[in-house]
Amino acid sequence: METAPEKVCIVMPTYNEAENLPLVTDMIFKKAKVPWADIHILVVDDNSPDGTSKVAEKLMEKNKNIHLLLRQKKEGLGMAYIAGINHALENIRPDIIVEMDADLSHHPSHLPSMLEKLKEGYDFVIGSRYINGGSVPKEWGFRRKLISRTANIYTKAFLNMSNVRDCTGGYRAIRAAVFDRVDLNRLNIKGYAFQISLLHQVLLSGFSVAEVPIHFAERNAGVSKIRLADMAELAFFVTKSGLKQGLITTSKPQPIANRS
Repeated sequence: METAPEKVCIVMPTYNEAENLPLVTDMIFKKAKVPWADIHILVVDDNSPDGTSKVAEKLMEKNKNIHLLLRQKKEGLGMAYIAGINHALENIRPDIIVEMDADLSHHPSHLPSMLEKLKEGYDFVIGSRYINGGSVPKEWGFRRKLISRTANIYTKAFLNMSNVRDCTGGYRAIRAAVFDRVDLNRLNIKGYAFQISLLHQVLLSGFSVAEVPIHFAERNAGVSKIRLADMAELAFFVTKSGLKQGLITTSKPQPIANRS
C-alpha cells in the first residue's frame, strides 16, 4: 500500500522580485522533484512596488501549488517569515517547511538532498555554505566574506553553536512539528537575525540539526535587501542572548549537528 506524499511548503519572502519569481518557481518544480514530496510554494510579498504580487497571481492561475500571502508593508525578513510560516501552518498544513530566497541564490537543485536528510530523521536541515562541498560566490570580495565569516564565528562563540558551521544561512528545511514547541511569535525579530534566533530556539528545544553542502550564488537580478540596521539587530540579538544564556545556566546546551 502506497503512503501519501508528504506536503512540503516553501515559504518565500519577496520584495521587488517580479523578474526572478517566474524563474525560481519554474526551477523548483523542474529541478527539486522528490518522489515522496508534494511541493507547494507560498510567496510572501511585502507589497512590492514592482508588481511581484501580480506576477505571483498569474503563476497561481497556472499552478494550484503556488500560493500568495500579500502583506501591506515591508517590515523585514524576519517578520515576513513569521507571517508566512504561521500562514502556511494554518492554511496549507504542510509536513515540512522550507525557507528559500526568491533570487536564485538558493538553488532549487539542492532541495532534494535537504529533504532526504529530513527523511533520515533529522528535524532541521541547513543548506550550508561552510561545510565540505559548500561554497560562497567567487564574486564576493574580501569585505563580504569577512562579514559573513565574522557573523558566524561571533554567533557560535556567544550562543555555543560550535557544532554548527553555518549559523546565518537562510536555506533551511524544517519539520513542521518543530513549530509545536518553537513559538515564532515570541522570537520578536524583524530582520535577518531571525535565522539565528530560530536556530537558537531549535537547539535549545533539543531538536536534531543537520547540514548539507550548498553552493550559494549571487542573486540573479535586483539588489540585496540587507541593511545596516539588520546587521546591528543581529549583533545586538547575539550579544543579548549569549549574556542571558550565560546568566541563566552554567551548562549551556550543546547542539546536535551532522556535517556529512
